[in-house]
Amino acid sequence: MAERSYLSIGQVVNYLRGAYPDLSNSKIRFLEDEGLITPHRTPKGYRQYSKEDVDRLEVILHLQKTRYMPLNVIKQKLDSATDLSTLAYEVGLLSDLPMKSEPRETQQKLHPIEDIPDLLGVEISFIRALADNDLIRIIRSPQNRELVDGRDFKIIRLCAELNRFHIEPRNLRQYVASANRESSMFEQVLISMISSDDSDDERNKKLERAFNKLHDLTDGVHTALLKNRVFESLNAVVEDADLDSIDDQISRAEAAKQSSASTAADAQKPAPLPKPQTARTRTAQRKNTSK
Repeated sequence: MAERSYLSIGQVVNYLRGAYPDLSNSKIRFLEDEGLITPHRTPKGYRQYSKEDVDRLEVILHLQKTRYMPLNVIKQKLDSATDLSTLAYEVGLLSDLPMKSEPRETQQKLHPIEDIPDLLGVEISFIRALADNDLIRIIRSPQNRELVDGRDFKIIRLCAELNRFHIEPRNLRQYVASANRESSMFEQVLISMISSDDSDDERNKKLERAFNKLHDLTDGVHTALLKNRVFESLNAVVEDADLDSIDDQISRAEAAKQSSASTAADAQKPAPLPKPQTARTRTAQRKNTSK
């Protein structure tokens, strides 16, 4: 079967309906009639939508939904944009679109690879690229059918979103290596939390809670390290600091702290005891008193 380079209008609707529930085939055709999108046509006249067409459509729908822009203004903005991905980022699309989650029955099934464009709105060639880079697995049935695990649908959706930033599957191999390393560490921690008395349901819930906690912590470390490296490389953390000025500030703060500590110590010292009086001192005091 030939791999699809385009999506049908129904596949596009299915792909975008999670974020735009009111989207329909007729609305997409209307936007085409208004000149906002121009899908490819087959010799028989069927509409076929490329990735660029879908990205453009998302920008249109997002601006209608969040900015209430009329179509003629949206068309001007699209026509004047030099890069569609940059425009999508500028209008907040790439951060605002919710990530669709799959129902449990979908996650627990194996799906023929031919059904993935209808289910997820991505091309089969993209699925193969993910498998070639070990991000997902394509499973072969006894009759040599290619099947995709529903548990991999989230990875497919995330990678499809990253592809909008021109981050391709081959660029994500480092995360496969990282996951392989981290999985051993997680397994060692989680296995100690499993009790032989737990039912399967209790065991799964306990592992889920513990995994989420470990993931949040390690992901926090990873995110902070990655952000620091990127911002440092882009000189976006702070401007070049005046190290001499920082040294002076620290020195003054330390001197003030030492002075404060010395003053506090002096205040806590007991008052000096009076000197013992000698016979001569007492005689002199009596003479002064009698005068």
